[in-house]
Amino acid sequence: MVGCTQTGNSGSGEVLVRVYDKYLYASDLEGVIPAGTSARDSLTIVRTFIQNWVDRELIVKKAEENLPEELKDYSDRIEEYKNSLIIYEYEKMLVRQELDTNISLEALQEYYQRHKHNFVLKKDIMNIQYLVLHIDSPAITKFRQYIRSEVPEEKDSLALYSSKYAESFNLLDEFWLDMEEVADVLPVEEYSFRDFNANQRYLEVRDSVYIYMISVQDYKPADSVPPMQFLEDEIERIILNKRKNDLIKNMRQTVLQDAIEHNQVEIY
Repeated sequence: MVGCTQTGNSGSGEVLVRVYDKYLYASDLEGVIPAGTSARDSLTIVRTFIQNWVDRELIVKKAEENLPEELKDYSDRIEEYKNSLIIYEYEKMLVRQELDTNISLEALQEYYQRHKHNFVLKKDIMNIQYLVLHIDSPAITKFRQYIRSEVPEEKDSLALYSSKYAESFNLLDEFWLDMEEVADVLPVEEYSFRDFNANQRYLEVRDSVYIYMISVQDYKPADSVPPMQFLEDEIERIILNKRKNDLIKNMRQTVLQDAIEHNQVEIY
């Protein structure tokens, strides 16, 4: 390391290293070392930073000496990149400040009804409720009764018992999964649309520790139209993306119209 002081390219104070006419100063290392770093690790970080800087400056020098002039003129590209970056940051700020992210149920339903045939399932999906109980649970018989019941009072009891005795559970009215996702949650190896149509709507599986009770509420095979609940997140993303694009498009049109009205744009 050099121990002199000099004013140079990007910093000031103590010069750490020189490559041709470029200098790296101690001030250029500000923020490089995270707070709380040990002295040994700090030294390693500094040495790595300096070596990377030296390598980069040497390669840049070599490239400048060997590239033809027309390939070294980046002014147009730099200007274009700067303008693109400014526009991107402005549009991002505009979206953050003005985009309406509230999507009503009516908006979701309207979009689904208009476009549902564009969403065709590639896999079978199932709407399930399930319980995972310890094999020694004192309430297994009650759970078997309640999970298959349509009686409102017994459904309420199912929720109460589940919160008290179940290791895990899902009792949502709409909980759609494909078979791979089901297998990630429950040890179910096979279940098909044929089983569902044969009214085999209740499954029970056990291992050495747990009993798994599954009630299949609904089933949609591949190549059919999925229910709106399965598409809700995707539809929200589509609606928000359209709103964002419309917001940016309207901003650009407003800017252009305002500039024309104030004689800031003339097309010859």
